[in-house]
Amino acid sequence: MIPADFRKEISESRNGETMLICRIGDNRAPWLYPENYYRELIAKRRATLTPGEDEEAFNEAYYGMIFRLQCDAQGRVVLPEKLVKRTGLRKELTIVGAGDHLVIWNSEDWERRAAHHVETMAQIAEKAKQSEKQTTAPPSVN
Repeated sequence: MIPADFRKEISESRNGETMLICRIGDNRAPWLYPENYYRELIAKRRATLTPGEDEEAFNEAYYGMIFRLQCDAQGRVVLPEKLVKRTGLRKELTIVGAGDHLVIWNSEDWERRAAHHVETMAQIAEKAKQSEKQTTAPPSVN
């Protein structure tokens, strides 16, 4: 079940159906994006006519293994068997908000991860601040 609050944020597409894009995230868990938003992300990425080996591997990993999912009226989606096998999903799942996407975790794995986050919240916040400073710092002048 996709949470109702998230579904409200998704603009419907194609005959009033709510469509999601699911890809395997960097943490090997399924990540869900609204289809229209995911298309915008892809459009922002600059493609080259003849990608190198690393770029081609990136394209295959990030775009070659996506799944289009359709929500029913109650917000349920069926996860493809390939996705379940590739990510090791089991019966009890937890959906977690992660900024611009949702992440599907095995409930047991999420509880361990959440407990770790609670214990290390100060360090996580500090790393995020440092990362933000690096991305917003003006370029140095030589």
